[in-house]
Amino acid sequence: MTTRWTHRVVLAFGLPLVTAGCAAGAGAGRADVAAVVRDADRARAGVLHEIAAQLGLGGVRGSRSFAVCGDDLAPRGVVLEDFVHLDSSGELAPPEATAAAVGLLRDDGWRVADPAGPLLTATRGALVLHLVLGAALVQVDLSTRCVATSRAVAEAYADRPVEDLPWPS
Repeated sequence: MTTRWTHRVVLAFGLPLVTAGCAAGAGAGRADVAAVVRDADRARAGVLHEIAAQLGLGGVRGSRSFAVCGDDLAPRGVVLEDFVHLDSSGELAPPEATAAAVGLLRDDGWRVADPAGPLLTATRGALVLHLVLGAALVQVDLSTRCVATSRAVAEAYADRPVEDLPWPS
């Protein structure tokens, strides 16, 4: 009797939870991905634009792509990957450029790790920024940690073609 009663309780309470999870599953995480895309766009139009202006960088080229994070058999989400290349005059002094970039990032609320040579790493929310400051080229890798989504959402984003990024003027 006890076993039969236990099964009924599990079915009565567990089945609605399982079916509710399945109903939300197909589009799960889409709003979270849209939010990190907005955050990345704001960072590019905000602090990255300020860094480029202060350092006198131009010749901007960039792209955006998405990748599935997790296992091929069990994707658990999406990673946004923005790559931006900026040209400098060839006279960029990395120590001074690094100090300027660190100041602007911290003023904008980023947590900045101690610079390791020309590589600068900063985080804010789900965003992770890697900035490589060279004399003639500055390379930006703005990505996210894994944003949890359903398998369908992860695959839909990963199937998108690489797109060019606009640079605000």
